[in-house]
Amino acid sequence: MIRKNKFFRLNNELTENKLSEVNIAQLDNGILAVTETIPYFNSFALGIGVKVGSRDDYPGKEGISHLLEHCVFRRTKNYESKQINELFERYGAYANAFTTKEYTAYYVRALNHNFQNVWDLLFEIVFQPKFETPDIAKEKAIVKEEIRSYNEDPEEEIFDITDKYLFRKTKLSHPIVGKIKSLESIGRDDIINFYSNFYNNSNIVVAYIGNLDSEVILNRISKTITNPSKSILPTTRKAIKIEKQTFSHTFKRQFLQSHIAFAMLLPKLSTKERYLAAITNLLLGDCSSSRLYKTIREKSALVYNVFSLLTLYSDCSAIYIYSTMHAKKQQKTLEQIRKELEILHQRGFTESELLLAKEQIKSTTIMALENYSERMQSIIKSQLTFGRYEPLAETINIVDSITLDQLNQFVLQNFKPENWSTIIFEPK
Repeated sequence: MIRKNKFFRLNNELTENKLSEVNIAQLDNGILAVTETIPYFNSFALGIGVKVGSRDDYPGKEGISHLLEHCVFRRTKNYESKQINELFERYGAYANAFTTKEYTAYYVRALNHNFQNVWDLLFEIVFQPKFETPDIAKEKAIVKEEIRSYNEDPEEEIFDITDKYLFRKTKLSHPIVGKIKSLESIGRDDIINFYSNFYNNSNIVVAYIGNLDSEVILNRISKTITNPSKSILPTTRKAIKIEKQTFSHTFKRQFLQSHIAFAMLLPKLSTKERYLAAITNLLLGDCSSSRLYKTIREKSALVYNVFSLLTLYSDCSAIYIYSTMHAKKQQKTLEQIRKELEILHQRGFTESELLLAKEQIKSTTIMALENYSERMQSIIKSQLTFGRYEPLAETINIVDSITLDQLNQFVLQNFKPENWSTIIFEPK
């Protein structure tokens, strides 16, 4: 499974009534553990995050991080895939995993009385996998079908092609799943070597949300994972160089409609700048009150689907606009989107738009606290992508502190119309 790296962070404490206790600990075995104790929970969310993603794939073997995520579920020290699935179901647990461009996450939800069994099984999957050639071949066949399904989905394909040109020669340019050709070149030795290089304790975050005391969780992690890997350095990456060069490419495809993607690369953003970018994205095309939705869809009736998307990485960011329409409306849609981008840069947003965006971001973040899995995954993402835990109170304070002048200055500096690039799919 792959996961698009969207902007969305969930934090774990309420601004007024603190009902949970967060503990962040760097253990002697090198693992960073983040636990959140909430007394009234009857279930728990547990995740293991590894700081390795598709941007760390070996050259010529793109897709190896995603393939490895599949392979660890095939066979472990004591179990094979059928037994793993049966055990999770016997424990009443839901388990899954996903790969992004910067990290991989393995997670499970279950009832409290099954914590010990579920932890032991998840631990074995991540820390004691066995890589056998027949198992790898089966997973490669499955991933190839996954790639083919994406190639038949215009929205998936256009974003992959956009990233190819947007990130150019950097490792962020290739799809998380890789390509069939690169997948073919990956062998058992490659998988074993990749696992050894990246799945070390210094690259791992364990996140737990439930009613068990943090000391219980920390002791369990310390006793189970006893092999410190301090001699192996954490993952280091070459920072993305932001280039001003833009592109515009049109491709013929066997689709019935035209598909358009606008994209722009942004530099590494500070914490406050990330929220400025999030507000800009929301008001541009990420809600039904956004500029693009109101003008391109509601007013002009050019399209059914139009939205913007903000993606944040550890060293850069990217914003996209996507829309699909009848081929006869393609040129008019392009003109309208470009016009909106020019108006945005020239005039910025209004005070009423800023107030709307602030309430949207705050309410979405706070209400999403009820989703334990998302909260746990957010902890992993924050630690592995941004290197720190960000409490809800801090998030709310930052959002509330943003002024209209700050927002429009951010737009003026970063959202110049001439910096947008386009990818177009036209029907054959």
